[in-house]
Amino acid sequence: MMIQLNRKLFFRFSSPPLYPSLRNKRASQFQLQFPPISLPSFFPLHFSSLKHSLTTTPQLFFPPSSIPRWIHDAFICYRQVDTRNFVNHLHNALEQNKIRSFLDQSLERGLEIAPAINEVIEQSRSAIVVISQTFASSPWCLDELDKILDCKEKKGQLVFLIFMDVDPREMREQSGSFTWIGQSEKGFGQENADKVRRWRDTLRKAGNLTGWSLGNRLEAEFIQYVVEKISRRLSCSYTNLFAFHSVALDSQVQALFSLLRLEVEEVQILGISGTRGIGRTTIVRALYQQIADQFDRSYFLANVKDIMSEDGLIKLQETLFANILSNGVSEFSNDIHVVTNFMRSKLHNKRVLLVFDDVEGLLDPLCRLIKAINLGLGSRVILIPQQEETLSGLRGEIFKVRSLNDDQALELFSWNAFCERYPKSDYKMLSNCFTSFSKGLPLVLTLMGSFLNGKSIKEWQRAFDQLKEIPQGKVHEIPRIVINGLEANERMIFLDIACFLNGYDKEEIIKSLNQCGVLANSGIEILAQKSLVYIDENNKIWMHDLIQEMGRQIVIQECPNNPSKRSRIWHHEDALQVVRQNSGTKAIEGIKLDKIDVQDLILHANSFKKMKKLRLFMMADHVLDCGPAGHLSEKLQAHFARNGGIMLAFWEVLVKRISKFWSRGA
Repeated sequence: MMIQLNRKLFFRFSSPPLYPSLRNKRASQFQLQFPPISLPSFFPLHFSSLKHSLTTTPQLFFPPSSIPRWIHDAFICYRQVDTRNFVNHLHNALEQNKIRSFLDQSLERGLEIAPAINEVIEQSRSAIVVISQTFASSPWCLDELDKILDCKEKKGQLVFLIFMDVDPREMREQSGSFTWIGQSEKGFGQENADKVRRWRDTLRKAGNLTGWSLGNRLEAEFIQYVVEKISRRLSCSYTNLFAFHSVALDSQVQALFSLLRLEVEEVQILGISGTRGIGRTTIVRALYQQIADQFDRSYFLANVKDIMSEDGLIKLQETLFANILSNGVSEFSNDIHVVTNFMRSKLHNKRVLLVFDDVEGLLDPLCRLIKAINLGLGSRVILIPQQEETLSGLRGEIFKVRSLNDDQALELFSWNAFCERYPKSDYKMLSNCFTSFSKGLPLVLTLMGSFLNGKSIKEWQRAFDQLKEIPQGKVHEIPRIVINGLEANERMIFLDIACFLNGYDKEEIIKSLNQCGVLANSGIEILAQKSLVYIDENNKIWMHDLIQEMGRQIVIQECPNNPSKRSRIWHHEDALQVVRQNSGTKAIEGIKLDKIDVQDLILHANSFKKMKKLRLFMMADHVLDCGPAGHLSEKLQAHFARNGGIMLAFWEVLVKRISKFWSRGA
C-alpha cells in the first residue's frame, strides 16, 4: 500500500493578518480623539496619552485605544430554578471582594435573550457560568452562553465555569441532563432546530474549558475558593494587558512614531534594532494598532523567515496578496513576476503600512520585493530582525529599543510576580536579585515574574539558586528555568507549539491535541499564565522566537546526531529523509513536511510502521490520497486543521486506514 501526494499548483493562503487594519481612513480627513480608559477600582494604574503634532496633518492622539472599556468585572450566567441561593451567596462574595458583578434576577425569561442582556455581556470583563442539571433545558441560558463564548473569542473575555452536580464530560458528550436541549420551555418547537444545533456546538466548546466542581465541598468554602481564584485572574489579566504600557512602553512608542514621520509623502523603510527579548515586536505592535487605520492597507506579518523557508518570495507574495488585497481570489499563478506585476497594479496608488517580523538574513530580497511592488506615496515598511547586524546594509532609519532601567525592571517584574506595582516586603530582596540578573530585558522579567507568581519564599530561593548556576552573560538562558518547571502535559504542549504550531488558531490547536489525549485547554492556559505563549486578538497562539528556539533545542538534545531518534522533526530535509529511507523510530511523536520539490511523492506504509508514538503529521500544500482505497475517510478529514496550507492528522486514526493494506505486501 502506498500514499500518493499530488502537488497542487495554486496558492494556499497563510493565516489572516496578526493585526488586521481597522477603518481605512486617511489622517488628513479628521482629527483622531479617544476617550479616557476606565479601569476597575482595584487597578491603580494611570496612563498618559501619546501626543504628537505634525506640520501637514492634524494633531494625533495615541492612547492605548485598543484596550476594551469594561463596565462590569463579571457577568453571572445561571439557571434560577436550582442555583438561586448559591448564586446569591456567590454574588455577595464577589461584591465584598470589590469585583463588580452583574446578576440578572428577573423572573420572566422566555425563549429569546433580551437585547439588554447581550449588551451587558459585551460590557463585562469576564463571565461566570454556573452549570446545573437544568441549565441545558433553558433557551435563555443557552443563548447567554453562546453570547459569552462569542465575546471570549472576539473580545478576549475571561470565562469561568462552575459545575453544580454536573459532570463536565456529559456537557461535552451531550449525555445525561444535556441530552435534551432547550425543550422544557413552552412553545419550543421544530422550527428552532438550527438553534439546537448551535447550542449543542456551544456546549461542546464550553465543555473543553477548565472549571471548578462543587463536589462534596462545603458551599461557603467553595465560594471563597472560587472568588479568590477569580479575583486573582481578573487582577492579573489587567496586569498582563497594561503592565508593559506602564513601564516605559509609551515613551518608546512615541519615539518610534516620531521617527516614522508620517507627514513625509515618500516611501520609507525603518529597521528596529535591539537585543532579543527587549520588546521590539511588542513596541511595534503597540504602534501598529494606533496608526493602522491611517493607511489604505496595512498588514503585520510575523514569522517571515519561516514563510520564506517554504517557497521563498513566492510564498511571501502569496501571503501579502491574500491579506492586503482581500479580493477573494483563491487561485493564482505561481509565477513570481506575474504576482509582482499584479500587486504593483493594485498598490501603486495605495498608502500601505507593512511590518515584517523575524527577517533574519532576508534584508536584500525583502527590499527588492518592496521596490518591485511599488507602494504608493506615504507608505511605511518596518523590518524587525533577530540580530542587529541584519540591518547593517539598510538604507533607511534605524530605531534602537532601549532596555529598562533598574526601577522599571523591578516594576515590570512586580506586576507579573505579585500583580502589584511594587514587591511585597518579604520578597523585596529576592525581587531585586532576580531583576538584577535580567539585564533590563522585558521578556526575562515577565517570564520569571509569572513563574514565581504565587510561590513561597522557599520556592523563590530554590529558583534563585538555579539562576546562579547560569554562566555570567548568558541572560537568555534564564527562561530555561521556567521551561524545566513544566509538568509533563504542559511540556508536551509547549514542545508541540515550539516545533510545529506557533501562530496557529487556539481553538484548532485545542481540538487537534485533545484528539490524541492531551489536555490542551488547561495546558495552554498554564503556558499563557507563565508567559511562555500569548494569544492575540485573532485567537492565535504565539511564542517568542527566543523561547521557540529554546524549545527546539530541547528536542535536538534528545539525540543531537540522529533526527530520527528525536520526538519531533520539523526540518523538511530531516523529515523527508526519515519517511523516504524508512528510518523512523518509536521516539517520533510528530513530523512536518514543509515543501515537496517534486511533482509527486510516494510514501510507503512501511515508512511509518516503526513510528508507534506518532500523533502529529503535518504537510504543506498537499492533498493526501490513500492510493487504491480512494480518498481519506470522513473521520480522518475531520481531524485535519487547515491553517495556512498546513494539514494536521492524528496517527491513531491514520494508522487504522493504512493497516488494512499492510497485509497485502505493501
